[in-house]
Amino acid sequence: MSKDYVSIVSPKGIAIYPWLTKCDTKFNPLGEYKVSLSVPSEEATLLMGKIDGVIEEAKKLIPQGKKQKEADAPYFNELDEDGGETGNVVFKFKMKAKIVTKDGRNIDMSPKLFDASGSLMSDCPDVWGGSTIKVSADLIPFYVAAVGSGVSLRMKAVQVIDLKTGGGADAGAYGFGKEEGYEAPQQQAEQNEFVDTDDQEDF
Repeated sequence: MSKDYVSIVSPKGIAIYPWLTKCDTKFNPLGEYKVSLSVPSEEATLLMGKIDGVIEEAKKLIPQGKKQKEADAPYFNELDEDGGETGNVVFKFKMKAKIVTKDGRNIDMSPKLFDASGSLMSDCPDVWGGSTIKVSADLIPFYVAAVGSGVSLRMKAVQVIDLKTGGGADAGAYGFGKEEGYEAPQQQAEQNEFVDTDDQEDF
């Protein structure tokens, strides 16, 4: 098959468990960048159609005489805590943090990160779950004997439209509104600003 991969840009969606400014090495010692993207189903239809088209093309990679086995698609219907569908579709994007060339060289990789205006960010804050983003990716057909033929979404770049990140959080972030009653002196209130201590992986 030709290596002129199909390139896509996702609709806007909500980031789930993003690893965009640093790589995850838990299951891959070389590391990988990744993010799952939750998109309303009516806005996800076009992208699902493009992926399904490449899934069909990937079947041509199955060696003649081998069983027609298919890997899971890189998207699925999102479920709530009770197992009901939310009306969103989740797409799974990944990118290797390091590639090894045929001559043994290691090349570091990372996704390019852009802000809402389209400007490249050289020092982006950590992107946490709940951020609104768009993802640019290539649709990569593959065949692996253990899982069959399929498609992976190879992330290239991310546009951060609404950033959720760590650091101080105001009372509203915890669901508190303004009430009548005790008010701390201004300096003390600033010193005691809420700080979110949850680790990124909890989002």
